[in-house]
Amino acid sequence: MKRSLLLYALLIVAFLVLGCSAEKPKPETIKVGILPIEDALPMVVASDEGIFSEHGLKVEIVSFNSALERDAALMARDVDAVITDPLAVILLKDKGYDVRIVSICLGKKPDEGVFAILAAPNSTVSTVEDLNGKEIAISSNTIIEYVTDVMLSKYDVSYKKVEIKQIPVRLRTLLDGKVDAATLPEPLASYAVSQGAKLILSDAMMNESVTQTVIAFRGDFVDKHKDELKKFLEAYKEAVDKINSNKDKYRDKFIEIARVPENIASSYPMPNYPEPEKFPKDFYERYLEWAMKKGLVSKEVPYEEAVADV
Repeated sequence: MKRSLLLYALLIVAFLVLGCSAEKPKPETIKVGILPIEDALPMVVASDEGIFSEHGLKVEIVSFNSALERDAALMARDVDAVITDPLAVILLKDKGYDVRIVSICLGKKPDEGVFAILAAPNSTVSTVEDLNGKEIAISSNTIIEYVTDVMLSKYDVSYKKVEIKQIPVRLRTLLDGKVDAATLPEPLASYAVSQGAKLILSDAMMNESVTQTVIAFRGDFVDKHKDELKKFLEAYKEAVDKINSNKDKYRDKFIEIARVPENIASSYPMPNYPEPEKFPKDFYERYLEWAMKKGLVSKEVPYEEAVADV
């Protein structure tokens, strides 16, 4: 009888030990890579105000000056997540990196758009139709080229693309009148207008949203830490709600993070940040279709593989 009880007790202990060892380890710190853009504000607020901590998470915000540096850190596993765009996710997936979109960031509605096509101050271009036969400075194989093509696809115009990768150089080339037009992100698009450039078309002027930013995590993180990921998005939602309900409180931080030029800081609008939600399939398929037509991907990247269902 005693042997039976002892054996039973040992089996229970063994079961408990095996059960504990089978539990997925919690990440010590979740590292999130961001760029100096307005899209990053909720992430920074959630970190600075301890919202992540209140949800039982330790989150470190890692700032990068370029998308190239950000993506390199993600591929090297130096960060767990990034704020990026859907096209970048598709291109990384095609290269064999398991990256998955967990939520939309900005761009659920057209007025959250942050890209614009502008004409040089001394250019004869003043309407979309005037772009026919003209040069537009872009950054190829990026969301800049994507938004240029998508917006102008609504019009019967033919244009020549001029490659200028660095945004500050593209801005200066536009203002100096060395190109007819250029596609720029905000807030530099608004700054360019303040310096005499002419706004021709922006994604915020479209009838439907054509560009978005997203929160993307490494696939292995999504698989191993689903509970932490849910808490992460809950904390992010709380930060979004705080910002949207009291924009005046967060305006200075917004201006700082987005690097809004001083001469337009007082008038530059803050967006209404959407709450986290699964990235819509119709949005995703537009990026994929464009990337496939351009020959940027070797094969189709299915929505189900690139967008996580958290």
